Amino acid sequence: MEALLIPRHPFDEQHQSQLALLHSLPEALRADHARLFRLGNAAFRYQQQAEGEVTEDDFQDWLVGLPEKMRAAMAREGFEKNKTAWPVRRHALERRDKGYDAFMQSVLSAEDWAYEQSLRLAGEQTAA
Repeated sequence: MEALLIPRHPFDEQHQSQLALLHSLPEALRADHARLFRLGNAAFRYQQQAEGEVTEDDFQDWLVGLPEKMRAAMAREGFEKNKTAWPVRRHALERRDKGYDAFMQSVLSAEDWAYEQSLRLAGEQTAA
């Protein structure tokens, strides 16, 4: 089962929960669930890189790119409330040249990376 979860979740309690769930599933469902766990684990590890690094300047820069009504709402909520939000954290990492795509591609298998890209493409086609 361990081999199904690479990359693994960085928190052992969550990793053990993922293993337990996979173990409880019928064999036919394990591979798909394991892949979703791997994608989530990699994305979580990416976001962890921003721990303590998001600044007020990052937040202000992020606000500029938002639609007007959303920008006003986020500005009202302020930096302290939003500094741990995933979109703000990703923005801060991207500003420091720690790109999501490069990170994900470096930690996922080629097969998982291709699957992640196919999900993104499907989402873009649905939105269009």
